[in-house]
Parts: sequence; C-alpha cells; structure tokens
Amino acid sequence: MNEPIDLRQFRYFLAVSEELNFGRAAARLHISQPPLSRQIQQLEAVLGVELFVRTRSGVTLTKAGAAFLPEVRRTLVQANKAIAAARAARVIVAGKFVVGYTTVFDRSVIPDVFEPLRQRFPNWQIVTQGKHSISLVRDIKNGIMDVAFIGLHTEAKGLKVEMLFEDPLIVALPAIHPLARKRSLGFDDLRGESIFRFERRLNPGFYDHCQSFFEQIDFKPNMIPEPDDHHILLGLIAEGQGIAFIFSSLQKVKRQGVVFRRLKAEVKSLSSGIAVVYSPDNSSEILKQYLELTKAATFGAT
Repeated sequence: MNEPIDLRQFRYFLAVSEELNFGRAAARLHISQPPLSRQIQQLEAVLGVELFVRTRSGVTLTKAGAAFLPEVRRTLVQANKAIAAARAARVIVAGKFVVGYTTVFDRSVIPDVFEPLRQRFPNWQIVTQGKHSISLVRDIKNGIMDVAFIGLHTEAKGLKVEMLFEDPLIVALPAIHPLARKRSLGFDDLRGESIFRFERRLNPGFYDHCQSFFEQIDFKPNMIPEPDDHHILLGLIAEGQGIAFIFSSLQKVKRQGVVFRRLKAEVKSLSSGIAVVYSPDNSSEILKQYLELTKAATFGAT
C-alpha cells in the first residue's frame, strides 16, 4: 500500500509505546480512545506489520514495533527542528528598512511608530532620511528606500500613494512688517511683496500646482530664491529680506523676529498635505506592519 503516513500517526504511536495503554495514551493526547485505536490500525495497515500485541491489561511492542520506535523518535525530533527553523527564520531574516520624509514639513507631524516596529522586528536596522519629495520618490523607484512621506502634488506615477492628512499653507513674515498686525492675510495683501519660492526642479508637481493657482488669481509678486534649509529661510525672513508660504506644521520651528499668519479661506485650493508612498511590488512583512502602525496612529484605528 502506498498510502501516506502522517506525523500525527507517529505521535500517536509514540504515546502508546510509552504508555503501553491505549486509554492513558488517549488521555495524554487529549483525544478519545476509539480514534486513537483507528489511527494505529491504519498505520499498521500501511506498514504491513503489527506494532503492538494487545492484551486485556494493556499492550506491548512487537519486534517490528520495537524496531520502529527509535526511528519514530528521530523523525519527530527532526520534524520539530524543521518547524522551529522555519519559525525562527521569520525573526532571524533581517535587513535594512529605510523610511524617508519630506523636509518641507516638520517631522513631528509624521507618526512615530518606530519603537513598536523595532519590538516586532528586533533584528532589523531601521533608518530614516529627510529629503525633498521628488528625491524620495526617485529612491523608492530605484529600490533604495522602502516607504516615504511626501508632499501632495508630487509626481509619483507607478507608486502607491495614500493621503494621511492635509497641512495648510500659512505666511511667515518679519515681526516688524506692517502686515504682521493682521490676524489673517489674503493674496491682495501680498501683492507687491518679495516672496521666497523654491526652484521648480525640487518639486515640479507642487510648483506647477502653485503656479496654476497664482495665474488664476493674477498674482505676480516678486519671487526670490528660497534656500533649502528652513532655519536659513526663517533667518532671512527675520532680517526683512522677504516673506514665504510655509506649511503650518513648520510653526514649531521658532525664530525670533518671525511671525506666522494664516491665509484666508480663498486659498484652500493651494493647500497641500502628507501622503505615504511605497512600491506596490514591495510585499515585505515589515512594510506591511509599518503601514498598519502608521495608519492606526494617524486615524486612531485599533
């Protein structure tokens, strides 16, 4: 007979061999005696030999059963080793998990879930990198970054993009500027002002989004080059060299001589936000867990 032998039958045989009693073996295995007896009979039928001599007082091993017993023990030990190795590999396999974030937002708005992630993947090296959104998208497409938080309106064709939240634009201006006396500002207030603006190459998508809006309202201020570093930008604003549109989260970067004013409702179409972006081909478990933790922290999921 070529019927397969299952490891459960080996375990049943071992229990009966050690207890030498079907009733005690069944109790040890947490099953009733009839199915245990049937499994042993099926095993004997497949092997073509009797493994036990059955008596009223119990059972004893036959010569075939005695020869079979040490091999069964070795087989079960090896099977347990194989199971343990497979499960351990889930933890032992490690690597580098790279998370990027755009520098145009304050990093504190990004959910900090690294500690629970490290607890789940203790052998992984988790790295964070701050760059412009367009560079983050490029890194993910090139396979050198796993996931990133980018500003909306960034071109990310071919990647999975999921919006997390909006972050409205506000105005940063010198504390001594006459407009600082107002609680909110509209574009009519800002006409004729010198405004810092980033270069298009740094984020063509968002640059074009802003430019389209400016053209709709015929807004043509004096644009001056914006430095990459926001600390430098705020320093220049404090010196009175210009004003800037920044995201509200960056108000946390305090600078003496700079005040922040919200924009009026008319500029809602100019707002942006944070999106999480990753490759749809990345099926790693650590990415899956990171996304779940991030969404739970953002949306209050359980």
